[in-house]
Amino acid sequence: MPDEIREPVPQPGEFYTGDGQRLSPQELVRKIKDKDFVLLGESHNNPCDHKVQAKVMDLLAESGVDFILGMEMIDVSRQDILDSFNRGEISIEELPDSLDWRKTWGYDFELYRPVFESAKKQGIPVKALNLPSEVTRSISHYGLDSLDEQKREYLPEKVAMPPEEQLSFLEEQYEMHQDFVPEDRSQLQHFIQAQSTWDSKMAEMAVQFGDEHSVPVVVLAGSEHVRMGWGIEHRLMQQDADARVARVLPLRDVENISPDNPLYFYCPPVQHGRMRLGLVMSRQGDALIVRGVVDDSAAARAGFMKGDEIVSAGGEPVREMSDLHEAAVKASETGEPVMFQVLRKAAVKSLKLELPGEE
Repeated sequence: MPDEIREPVPQPGEFYTGDGQRLSPQELVRKIKDKDFVLLGESHNNPCDHKVQAKVMDLLAESGVDFILGMEMIDVSRQDILDSFNRGEISIEELPDSLDWRKTWGYDFELYRPVFESAKKQGIPVKALNLPSEVTRSISHYGLDSLDEQKREYLPEKVAMPPEEQLSFLEEQYEMHQDFVPEDRSQLQHFIQAQSTWDSKMAEMAVQFGDEHSVPVVVLAGSEHVRMGWGIEHRLMQQDADARVARVLPLRDVENISPDNPLYFYCPPVQHGRMRLGLVMSRQGDALIVRGVVDDSAAARAGFMKGDEIVSAGGEPVREMSDLHEAAVKASETGEPVMFQVLRKAAVKSLKLELPGEE
C-alpha cells in the first residue's frame, strides 16, 4: 500500500483561509492590502499572536501600503504620549512608564514589544482606540446612565448595540449562570452596554483616524472584539456601509477551523497549569466577576463571595481567566499562597488563597 500522505504540521505564524487552505504571506497581503480596515485579533497573553501581528504589519508596509495602527490596549486620554513616540521623542524603552502600561493594561509590555518595534521601523503612526478603564468599569457595574459629565466626555457619539446573533449568544451565556444570579438581569444589561460602548468607541476612533490621514487602519484587539464581525466590524459598518473590512484571527487548532471567519493565523495556545481553585467566573465588560464559589474549595476557604470582582492576583492585574492560572502557577513554584485583591461593595478586600494540588 502506498504511504499515507499527511498534511504538514502547522507552524506558528502560518496563514489560513476559513476553509482550511494555507496562504503564503504574499497571498495574505493580496487579500488584505486593499481594505479600509484590517482587524487583527489576539489573545493578550500569547507572545506568538503579537509576533504575527508585527509580521503582518511588516508585510503590509513592505508591500507599499501606508496605514495607521490602532490599539485597543491604549486609551484615548494617552494619545499625546503616542504622538511623542510617533515623532521619535519617546523611545520604546520609555513607553511602559510613559503610558503607565502596567496599571492601565496589565499584560507584560514585552509581549507587545514586536508591535512597537515594527511601528518604529516602518514609520507607522500608532493611535489609541479605547475608553479609559474607569469608564467601562462604571458602565459594567452601574450602566451608562450612571456616568458623570467627566466620564461622558469619552463616550462615542453613538453606542451601537450588538447584532441580534450576538445578543442571543450573550443572553445564553448569562442564562448559564442563573443558579448564581437568578433574577439580576440588570447586570446583563450593564455587561452588554459596556461591551457595546467599548466596541463603538474603537470603531469610531478607527474611522476618525482613517478619515484624517486618508489611509487604511490596522486594528489590534482581543479576538472577542473581532470574531464573527459582531464587535468592531458591526460598528464600523454602521458608520460606513461601504467600508472594506478584513478580519484575521488567531487559530489554535487547524482541525477546528471555521468558515465563520475568513482569515486566520496559527499560533499554539499558551500552556497554563490547571488548578482546582473552586471559582465560577464570568466576564462583565473588562472585569472578571465571581458568579459562584464551590463548597469546601480553596476559594471558599479563602473567603471569596459571589459578586466579588477580582482586581489582582499575585500582585498582578487580572483581566482574563488565564491571569488567574498564571498567578497560581507562579505561586505553586514557590509553595506560597496567592494573594488576591477583590472589589466587594465598593471596598477592596485582600484574600489569601492556599493552593491545592495540580490536576
